[in-house]
Amino acid sequence: MQQIHIGIIILITLIASASSFSIPITNIPLKNSNAFVTIFQEEDNSNSKIKDAKDDAKLVPLYKTIRVPQVQNYHDILSAEVNKINDNKILFTMELAGDANINENYETVYLWLIYIPTTNDNVASTGDKEFQIYTLIIPNFGANSNFRNNEAGWYLAVFNNTNNVYTLPLAKISDMPKNKVQVFIDPIFIGNPSNFNYTVSSMIRVNDTFLDKPPDYFVDFAPDDFTSFWKEWFR
Repeated sequence: MQQIHIGIIILITLIASASSFSIPITNIPLKNSNAFVTIFQEEDNSNSKIKDAKDDAKLVPLYKTIRVPQVQNYHDILSAEVNKINDNKILFTMELAGDANINENYETVYLWLIYIPTTNDNVASTGDKEFQIYTLIIPNFGANSNFRNNEAGWYLAVFNNTNNVYTLPLAKISDMPKNKVQVFIDPIFIGNPSNFNYTVSSMIRVNDTFLDKPPDYFVDFAPDDFTSFWKEWFR
């Protein structure tokens, strides 16, 4: 297989004051789940991809703040995909319009929201549909930002929204490839699914004194018709 330049975990450490996405299960708008893209079928070793328009990133405020960041090209998502790779790992990739490694001033966050159809008891439910829900959280703390409890650079966490617990606490990882956000995880962190659905977004946090909440702005998302979804998610 062609060598893949990906973020490798280099330091596993729980950071209690880092970005918190512990969002109650009741806030998840499951009624939109049909719009999600099925991206991973284990038996087919499949590869499905979401494409997104270029230059469609814009600030959508989630919290009131006097700091208004400038939208950068690395906030602009061009596509997202998931692949199975060696050793049964799952590779998550976002193509961006710019290099997110040059982030300097704020916290930029890239999210994968994963819906896994299930028949287990401990699940979220809507009508006759049930899901296990996880969030793959990939924050980058800018080199000149004031997030003093975190070293600058890239981090990775996996949150089980259904059970309200981190399956992978926040961990520092290496820099990203140019114009990509790319990580791999062991599928055990998302419950070893044989298939799942997803949507993705990029976000910015400018408030470095109140971290126990979602970021202050979301900037781009894919699929394109998910504006109302993300607003409802963070309501």
